[in-house]
Amino acid sequence: MILAWGRLCRQRWLLAGLALLCLLLPLAAGQAANFLLSQGVNFAGVTLAVTAPPGDDTPRLLEEYMGGMEDIAQYCQIAAMEEEEALAALEAGRVTAVLALPENFIQGVMWGENPDLRLIVAGDRPLESLLLLWVGQSACDILSAFQSGVYAVLELYEGAPPPGLTRDQVVVDINLRYISLALERTSMFQTREVTATGTLPVPLHYTLTLLSAFALSAAALFAPLYSGGWLRFQRRLRGVGRGVGAGYFSGVAAGMAALVLLLYPALLLTGEGDPLALLGSTVLMAAFCSVFCSLCCLAAEDAAGCGMASFGVSVLSLALAGGIVPPVLLPAPAQELIWLSPVTWLARLAAWPMGFGLPVSAWVCPLLSGLGMAALALELYRRRVDRQEVAL
Repeated sequence: MILAWGRLCRQRWLLAGLALLCLLLPLAAGQAANFLLSQGVNFAGVTLAVTAPPGDDTPRLLEEYMGGMEDIAQYCQIAAMEEEEALAALEAGRVTAVLALPENFIQGVMWGENPDLRLIVAGDRPLESLLLLWVGQSACDILSAFQSGVYAVLELYEGAPPPGLTRDQVVVDINLRYISLALERTSMFQTREVTATGTLPVPLHYTLTLLSAFALSAAALFAPLYSGGWLRFQRRLRGVGRGVGAGYFSGVAAGMAALVLLLYPALLLTGEGDPLALLGSTVLMAAFCSVFCSLCCLAAEDAAGCGMASFGVSVLSLALAGGIVPPVLLPAPAQELIWLSPVTWLARLAAWPMGFGLPVSAWVCPLLSGLGMAALALELYRRRVDRQEVAL
């Protein structure tokens, strides 16, 4: 191992550059992601002007009651206006859209006639128009559900009318009941806050996933341990009875030592967890990454090939782990596969000493895949040493 470490240290400038990258970029990326995801979008809400035929007091009632609904008032303000005034305000940009109600709108809704509405929007504000479309569709869904309930009650009434209760009274009472349900709809559901990155806080998630991806993509750094003069040296050692296993695992151990020196300071800078426990998780991370890098070096013909292979795998693993797009924004099929990403295993292993849970997949998967990669890499190492022996 000492000889392997000495050969690796000849690339001191590459090691220094990678160490600086591991120290600065993951932490900076984590803070930047936290800033971007916590700021949200600069959206000031929409203003909806409501008009009706002369003498109809419905717009004023909508402005009064809907303006008092906290959930709607967060993104939409209702303003009662005359139609000409509303259109002028829309053209001047003071309102986002104009909702023109037909005559006897409320009575038509109560009796199931569903009169047509006109929604006039500005062509240069597509986001607000899309939001109003979504709100309108949601309102239509609620209205349809309520009307289905009204019709069901009326069918029961017509089947067996209670004495002393007129049909008009039933219509008014059931509509008032559903209006009350609509006004109190916030009591029907619970609000649950969902973070963009799932279990880990946003800055820690991006720091650990990016750091893990860097460790996986460092295969080109270890190429001298699995090629060229080092293999010729191993061939000579075989002549005195030394097996290839010692040469391979000495390279893996040297790679582990280098990765520990790269990863451990970066994990300490997060300010989370016990330093001794962090050192233990760093060693496990380094062992997995060193075996993976050895496989990339032995499967490729040169340093460029192993670098491309490890970089490609690390980028795909980073994307699948939600290290580029937040996990909550990934497609549903991709979210179900997050646990298969090596970056996910490494990030959760690093977060374990920081007080976060370690799922079974985060230690079983790297253990089994690490053993499999080590067996395959050892066979490739033996073949490469034998090939050098034949060539010389």
